[in-house]
Amino acid sequence: MEPVKQLNILLVDDDPIMRKVIAAIIIGNGHLPLMANGYEQALSLLVKNKVDLILMDIEMPEVNGFVLTTMIRELYANWIPIIFLSANDSEAYLTQGIDAGGDDYITKPVKAIILRAKIRAMARIASMKDELELLNKKLSQLTNIDPLTTVMNRRGLDECLKKEWAVNQRQQGELSVLMFDIDFFKPYNDHYGHQKGDRCLVRFSKVLQSLLNRESDHIARYGGEEFLIILPFTPLEGAKFKADEILLALKKVAIKHGFSNVAPYLTASIGISSTKLGAKDYNELINQSDIALYQAKEKGRNQSYIYQGI
Repeated sequence: MEPVKQLNILLVDDDPIMRKVIAAIIIGNGHLPLMANGYEQALSLLVKNKVDLILMDIEMPEVNGFVLTTMIRELYANWIPIIFLSANDSEAYLTQGIDAGGDDYITKPVKAIILRAKIRAMARIASMKDELELLNKKLSQLTNIDPLTTVMNRRGLDECLKKEWAVNQRQQGELSVLMFDIDFFKPYNDHYGHQKGDRCLVRFSKVLQSLLNRESDHIARYGGEEFLIILPFTPLEGAKFKADEILLALKKVAIKHGFSNVAPYLTASIGISSTKLGAKDYNELINQSDIALYQAKEKGRNQSYIYQGI
């Protein structure tokens, strides 16, 4: 027998005796009742709690169950199953309930065996909904990951930079970026072969990842042999220190590169920029680091260069 998923069940009914009876059935089935005597308490509990199922009385003063259901459907994008409770079992009432956004209907007086069966059915649906949301989350993560190096890809980078830019703007921090280009990677690929070239990219990305000390720091494969590191709340001096630290780490790791004009091991050129240098948005911030990267190459590669303007 599958384990029961405990549900938070919101019971909306203006009758305190009915609330007590139905709450006992809910508890007896291993679930948690959240009780409201009308629309105000119901909306308040929905704001403060994750609700898996709503049991909704229809005949209530001020705002009836049909109107409250319509309000809930308009307020919440996520689907929450709603089962109506009413002594009126007419077809017209049932139709009105479905049109309002309800999912099922139980007549009063509520029979414990029927309510238990409905709750079990909704528990299965809630479990499938959770599994689907988890799969969608994993799928979203996969679409943002570079399959070779397992760091963020270009799409993931765009989403991450957009978020970090907004955070830094709100908190008036300094956001720095480092753009990397592996020096003479084409000769590496041409002479060692594409399989070794791929392994080289993986090893290079591991070096970068090993030197990111904070959860807020991010790395992405920008394209080909280009990578980008995002350093939130990091001044230019800190970004320059991180770039020099990475250059030193590449020297220590010493990935053999016999076809480089710079060194016998794999090196990289690095362009640095930060929000301190006047970028109006995160796209301009990347462009600034790209310009600085070009300057690092012009000056001989295997070094970092801070954006100086055009």
